[in-house]
Amino acid sequence: MVAACGLLERLMISHRSLDALRNGAGHFHVLAVDHRDSLRVFLDANEPDAVPDSLLVDVKRDLVEHVSPYATGVMLEPEYSIPQALDVLSPTVGFIAALESQGYLADPSASATTLFWSVEEAAQSGAAAVKLLLPYHPEHPLAVEQRRVAAAVVGECHSVGIPLILEPLFHSLAAHEAREIIVYRTVEHFADSGADLLKLPFPVDPGDEVSEMRTVEACARITNRCHQPWALLSGGGTFESFRQQVSLATSAGAAGFMVGRALWGEAARAIDGDRRQLIINGVVLPRWQSLIEAANGETLIAN
Repeated sequence: MVAACGLLERLMISHRSLDALRNGAGHFHVLAVDHRDSLRVFLDANEPDAVPDSLLVDVKRDLVEHVSPYATGVMLEPEYSIPQALDVLSPTVGFIAALESQGYLADPSASATTLFWSVEEAAQSGAAAVKLLLPYHPEHPLAVEQRRVAAAVVGECHSVGIPLILEPLFHSLAAHEAREIIVYRTVEHFADSGADLLKLPFPVDPGDEVSEMRTVEACARITNRCHQPWALLSGGGTFESFRQQVSLATSAGAAGFMVGRALWGEAARAIDGDRRQLIINGVVLPRWQSLIEAANGETLIAN
């Protein structure tokens, strides 16, 4: 636990640094294309290792080139998009560099998170912030070790002078009814961590029959607990479900969204570049505008 005065001082500094990733109203509209192993599985579940690196690069470049002009930030990674997509990134937005190594998909509870590269290396790439994905369950034996990993990265980020976006993502839910409890307990574990922004899943299972008022209350509980802003992740669900989640979460104080496959999944599966471009124009960009309207009523893409 850091001293309150030290935490507030660091948050004030890092909030200024986060300006490269949010709009004038303080909202985060972030395109997430930092997927690696998960993207391979998404493109070919039977033979993910057969997906060529060049396809991953092409997909990421196309998405970054055509969506980043309307985003406040883009989430990238150091294998297929840093530096491969930096030349097509809109000069008006900053990028977030993912730190974590891959290999957690098969069993996210098998071992503690390791880093693919250091915070300093990520900062030297030109990133406006770094992101750490932390598979996490507050009752799992690895929870203590995962908090140690987070604390070490927080310390390195403060030393280097770059903000940290922390993504403690649940796994091993015993029942979908436990989701809200697990998400909130996770927030309690990391709200005082010194991370500058939390990237969090929707606290209520989309399949649960819960009133909008009850759902907004669950999101507001997170807002009230956090010392830092939090943004909603899409988690690979449907776009329609995520749009509704964005509307509810931001009405309860969430600072924005960070969206991946729910936005661009169909475009990624278009192997042909021309077909991919048609899907980006006809599906992805209208979806993007819809998310922005759901979050705060802004319109950034001309008809």
